[in-house]
Amino acid sequence: MKRAAGAILMIAGAVLLYLFVARAMYAGRGMMGPTFDPNLPIRALGHEYPADALLFLGSILGFVLGIALVIAPENPPPGGRVARALLLNSLLLLSSLFVAYIGGRTQADGNLIAVFGVVALAQSALGFFLLIFALFEKPKGVASLLVGVPLYLVGVGIGLYTLLILGGGK
Repeated sequence: MKRAAGAILMIAGAVLLYLFVARAMYAGRGMMGPTFDPNLPIRALGHEYPADALLFLGSILGFVLGIALVIAPENPPPGGRVARALLLNSLLLLSSLFVAYIGGRTQADGNLIAVFGVVALAQSALGFFLLIFALFEKPKGVASLLVGVPLYLVGVGIGLYTLLILGGGK
């Protein structure tokens, strides 16, 4: 069942990547010069904020989570569920921060950027409790902790830096 869900997620990631590239190439046709630029979809990221940023992240997360489900063992060892939830929460925290960054870079509507900032704040608070629960979980999910904790700390660091330094502490 995991492998089938992983395959579906990978296919969904590929479809979202196609939609992102097709929309970005259409939106970026005014930026295109006489030669083909393969980086045009990435350069046009944020042109139709937040739809293109969400399509881009949806394609990446769908593909990564699909591969993780495909290569995961069918009967995993007991424990580590909270650590896996922390890992997923950390990925979603970084995704929310990335979408907010793309909106800030393209001078999008401040209310939309604030929505993704509030979502990142909620994920930071949830991640704090998940971190504590994962550290005291028996038996521990060591692999998920080794990946999830640094990702969570990087996300919180980026959020604090943005709030305190770039935001002027206001």
